[in-house]
Order: sequence, then C-alpha cells, then structure tokens
Amino acid sequence: MITQDRIQQLFDKYFELIQLETVEFGVSATEVRHLLGRLGEFYCALELEGTLAHLTNQHGFDVICRSGRKVSVKTTAQKNGFVPIGRSTIDRVDDLMVIQYQDGALSTVYYGPITQAIAAARYYPPTGNYELDLSKARRLTTTASPSMKDALAVPPGGDL
Repeated sequence: MITQDRIQQLFDKYFELIQLETVEFGVSATEVRHLLGRLGEFYCALELEGTLAHLTNQHGFDVICRSGRKVSVKTTAQKNGFVPIGRSTIDRVDDLMVIQYQDGALSTVYYGPITQAIAAARYYPPTGNYELDLSKARRLTTTASPSMKDALAVPPGGDL
C-alpha cells in the first residue's frame, strides 16, 4: 500500500510536471489530460486520507476512502462542459469526485454519492456513458454532498 507521504511526493512531482508543461512549454492544460487524471487521483487520496486503487485503470473507482467507500475521480481543465461517467462500472463505485484544474490550482467541483451525480447527468447513447455537466456538478455540491469529515469516518468496528 502506498503511504500518504508517498502519495504527497507523487502529487508534488506530477504537479511540478504539469506546471512545466503548461507554464514553461505553453501546452494547454486540456492537452495534458493523462497527467491531470493521475494528479486528481493523488489529490482525492490526500483529501480523503484514502488509498489508490490496487490497479492502474481499476474498473469503476480510483481511490478507497478510510471508510471503505470507493471513489471514482474525474479531473478536468475545462471551464465548462461535462465529465463522462462510465455506465458499465457505476455499480462498482460509491462516490464521485470531480476536480477542476484552473489557473495552476485544483479545486473540488463535486464530491458525493455517484447516484446523485447520475441522477443529474444525461445519458449519451453513442458512447454508452453518462455525462455530468460541470455547472450541474457545482449545484449538486451545494445541496447534499457528504462532507469530507463523513468520508474520513471509520466504519463501526473498522481499524483503518
């Protein structure tokens, strides 16, 4: 298992690499999606004091909270638009965290139950995925997202 210290080190290195790409080389943040995706996973694991999924590209989820809840992480540099949510794997995830990279910083757009996100999303038949609009995700956050404190809670009888 990767420790929180190691996750922080990896987060710092990825963040530095993204800064190099975007600031030094002038690459648009939307063009370093692969780096942003992994950075978002580290960010989520740090925020929730969780661990990374055991496999890279684990089907359905990326982070496991201390409470055991499985979180799918979507990171975007878009200001508007949507994030895709895979229909075929939503039964393997409990929560969704949508993270936005903007102006050299990360922020949580939405963190809450996947069911709430799916209810607000539209189904897009050509891809077989749901699409959660970022503006809807922001509105969901103000209504009923679990708090970070709830996510950090250890389940009864748990020794995490």
